[in-house]
Amino acid sequence: MNFNGKTLIIIGSILFFFQLGNFFSIESISPALERAQVLAAISSVLIILIGFLFKQFNPLLGERVDLKGENKFIFDPDIPINILDELAWGSESILTSTAAATILIHHSGKNILRRGITSNENFKPGETCLRAVKDMKIISLANTKFYPGRDEFSGFCQDVPSILVIPINHKSFILIGGWSYKCFTKSDEKWINNWAKKLNNLFLKTSF
Repeated sequence: MNFNGKTLIIIGSILFFFQLGNFFSIESISPALERAQVLAAISSVLIILIGFLFKQFNPLLGERVDLKGENKFIFDPDIPINILDELAWGSESILTSTAAATILIHHSGKNILRRGITSNENFKPGETCLRAVKDMKIISLANTKFYPGRDEFSGFCQDVPSILVIPINHKSFILIGGWSYKCFTKSDEKWINNWAKKLNNLFLKTSF
């Protein structure tokens, strides 16, 4: 069961009605029983209130967007087999263990791998991607709807709601699009960034 604010509200409500039913079924009431009933009622109400607070302040993921495009796996045939194996494994891991819907790897002016929901247009990196590789810093766009440079990614995946740009080196980067707004966690960013470092070492060893 998905444990969230709604779950707490349901549990608290059930407990409250149970103790209420128990109260009306009792034939004689003692001071100790009154205290127990009051504590049970207060506990149930507190659980319900915590559920409402949890539901209000816990950031919820946006609804999954119906992205336009086909599910594909496209790669550059000139990629060395050892690097292709690593790219295939890593891209599959990202698509299955995170909220990623699509992934693109750009290297030396070419899109060497595209996987997931893919646009039929040719993607050309713009200001955002170039800034990421120049500064060697992750760029996270949690909501592309309000990002003025979102047109840069129309050739990547049309209307993708969230994006991660993770640099590999000064001429390569990983571009990841999510199914919904605010769907990538700091843990996602950390392990994908560590994979990017592994790719950089692999690229250097094979002169790719």
